[in-house]
Amino acid sequence: MANFETHLSGGATLAALAAVIAHGYGWATPVEALALFAVGLFASLAPDIDLDHSTAARVFFFALGLLLGLFAVFALKPYFAPLGLALAWLFVWLTVRYPLAAVFGALTVHRGMWHSLAMALTVALAVAASAAHLLGQPAPLAWLAGGFALLGYLTHLVLDELASVDLLNRRVKRSVGSALKPLSLSDWPSSALVLVVLFGLLRVSPDPAPLVLALHRCGLDGQTLRECWPPWPPSPGESGARSTTRHVAPR
Repeated sequence: MANFETHLSGGATLAALAAVIAHGYGWATPVEALALFAVGLFASLAPDIDLDHSTAARVFFFALGLLLGLFAVFALKPYFAPLGLALAWLFVWLTVRYPLAAVFGALTVHRGMWHSLAMALTVALAVAASAAHLLGQPAPLAWLAGGFALLGYLTHLVLDELASVDLLNRRVKRSVGSALKPLSLSDWPSSALVLVVLFGLLRVSPDPAPLVLALHRCGLDGQTLRECWPPWPPSPGESGARSTTRHVAPR
């Protein structure tokens, strides 16, 4: 498989290029473009968090602990003094960085479900739903964030597959096909769980109209996708009943 430096440089390059394009077309402000770049870069390292003691796993749980600790501070600010907030942040960070990381490592197998196309879609939908419902972002920007997550995740999987082929010696390593697979055939319980989560995320995703329109502009049949989309609740700040526009074809 590709090493950490390869994933870091490859993910950073593609995420930066995509961020420049998004800003150039007016889809994102400079600050939003930087945030989208961070999403793409972070997602390009995410598949390797199932590898115990890897650099990607340490970086992921370190950053996740910092982020969740900040969310805890914001939520507890009305109830605690600064010293209490600092202790709460430290407790959350240490819990995520060590016990949670250890439990996650014990329950996952490298090149298992985290290296699959289904997980890539699940992560992308999770990012889009979080951007819409937790951060209150409009649907177009939320889907753009999900697209950056998908780009970063697929970049990692493709690099792993390329590393499985030794072009100079003209041989294929045993790891070929273990990254770009739809599901993990060796771990059906995890695969079933991911499919359940994936369907649940579809139901809480942002309004798919921007996604349908983007597919339509690319010459793809986005309307069929919308017709098959499960019912979804409105995102914060969205007005009007979505059912009235569900069957309107994009122009």
